[in-house]
Amino acid sequence: MESSASANRMGSWALYGALLAAWTAMLGSLYFSEVRGYVPCTLCWYQRILMYPLAGLIAFGILRRDRHLPLLVLPFSLLGQGVSTYHYLIQKTTIFGAPTACAAGVPCTTVWINWLGFITIPLLAMIAFLLITIAMITAYYSNQPDEESETPLRWPVVAVIAGALLLYGGVYAQAQAAKEAKAAALPVTVLAGTEHAEHNPVEPAAASPALEEGKTLYAQACAACHGADGAGIATLGNGFDTSAFMAESDDTAVLAMVRAGREPGAVENTSGVAMPASGGRPDLTDQQLAAIIGYIRSEFTQK
Repeated sequence: MESSASANRMGSWALYGALLAAWTAMLGSLYFSEVRGYVPCTLCWYQRILMYPLAGLIAFGILRRDRHLPLLVLPFSLLGQGVSTYHYLIQKTTIFGAPTACAAGVPCTTVWINWLGFITIPLLAMIAFLLITIAMITAYYSNQPDEESETPLRWPVVAVIAGALLLYGGVYAQAQAAKEAKAAALPVTVLAGTEHAEHNPVEPAAASPALEEGKTLYAQACAACHGADGAGIATLGNGFDTSAFMAESDDTAVLAMVRAGREPGAVENTSGVAMPASGGRPDLTDQQLAAIIGYIRSEFTQK
């Protein structure tokens, strides 16, 4: 009897763990796209399609004490595991050949984050799907409570969802406040940069990185949204050849704008999509960004 009760508790905790993993993954992906401005690629959307329903499905399954919940969840989590694993492998290896651009214009090899040198968004998704899969298998093989039992308890479902939403709301509000502060400070930076020079970079031209480095970095960090030819991609990034900001601002001002990012509602932003701070590549140094800016000016704004 004690062994059965222990198995029941294990199954219940597994379900709560799956619920927490699903909500963390869903709100985490929304944070990356809606707060940080990282544009999801096609494979990212496939993973969202498989993850987002689980946030509701697991919650309702626990509330209804549905013994068949693992059988409903496992097809989603296993398929999601496969997609996220494939996505991570094309980011970090050459097993599947050369990188290709997704239909949305953003290459699926784009690495928006690279924590500790190996943690990317697909890896985070893969971990979430794996945790949900393990939890569902655990719940399936545990002795599930009968209808008369009060376990699994229903109130943890509300607690998990409320806690996740409150945390996301707090982070979102803080990020928006930081963005507004940066946006308010940006015009001052631009004016300060344009008072003394027309197109002089942050450092003298002789100290700027080679254009070849700028070309390589542009292809890696910018071409996905602004196009290989710098003409821009609709709903992703502006073109440089018609950019009044690039024509009227010096490199100091452009670098400040890139570091701050640009909101969808900014006057100069005609794409309707947020440009993430540092172009989504916070790992790039000021010198590397200066090399990119020099390449853009050389190839796309002086024709």
